[in-house]
Amino acid sequence: MGVDDKSHEELVREVEALRRQVEALKVAARRYQAMVGNTALSVQVCDAAGRVVEVNQGFEKLWKLNLDVVRGHVILDDMQLEPSGSLAGVRRAYATGEATRLPAIRYDPRHTEGVSAGSAGWVASSIYPVKDEAGQLVEAVVMHYEIGELARSEEELRVQNEALEAAVAARTAELSEHIRLLHAQQQAIRELSTPVIRLWEGILALPLIGVIDADRAAQIMENLLAAVVEQRASQVILDVTGVPVIDTAAASHLFETVGAARLLGVHCIVVGISPKMAQTLVALDVDFTRVTTASSLQDGLRQALARRAEGSAAGVRRGR
Repeated sequence: MGVDDKSHEELVREVEALRRQVEALKVAARRYQAMVGNTALSVQVCDAAGRVVEVNQGFEKLWKLNLDVVRGHVILDDMQLEPSGSLAGVRRAYATGEATRLPAIRYDPRHTEGVSAGSAGWVASSIYPVKDEAGQLVEAVVMHYEIGELARSEEELRVQNEALEAAVAARTAELSEHIRLLHAQQQAIRELSTPVIRLWEGILALPLIGVIDADRAAQIMENLLAAVVEQRASQVILDVTGVPVIDTAAASHLFETVGAARLLGVHCIVVGISPKMAQTLVALDVDFTRVTTASSLQDGLRQALARRAEGSAAGVRRGR
């Protein structure tokens, strides 16, 4: 094989290698064009100093800004990127030459100078440094893409949370009102279960029904003393006919009430003590020496009226 033939074969191989390189470059160019030439992805190209030199239609669509407005803008000095942490990411990418994912930001065109249209949304970004054969950074490509679905999901979640909070607040208010009504009903029941009745001028009756515990005893004493002061009563008839069981605690509560009324100058008459209750009180060694009793409400009222009449007669004799 001659020298010319050998040179021809080498030339053919070189041409073939170049053809393959050209084809590879064409494929890369088509891919780049497919990526950059659409509006779904925002692409921003910056030079080695961080100055914006090129943007695609996707950038203009997303940010509502064209190349004439942003040309020459230095992203390395863009302090608007600092609060989100994006500025630190951009500077790191330029310093290391490594691709860097930037924090997602919430972008509202209405709050951007020179922009008045568009709605707010979330944007994710990444920066890709481009190096030459010597490994020197010659430019950087910044890509932005909307994450609107996430933003909508977040907005939907926020709306749902607000609705849930409102429902919880409404339910809480409803339960609070129910509790208030329940307390009011309980108060009304307690008052109805311890009614103080005016039988005669200066004479009150307190019919007791049901079990007398500590809470109810306190309510009985409070209602009775309040009625004594309001009615200026001098005598009270305590009717225990409706008390099914009397024990040490109930007896103690009963006579505490009698003692409190006596301190206000009120004479108390206990009526309605059943034989079984009397036996229980005797077994409990209850002291009745300081308590007036009667078999029934009628007898108790008779005693109270007689005592009242005696008091009136005594007053007349003293007046003479």
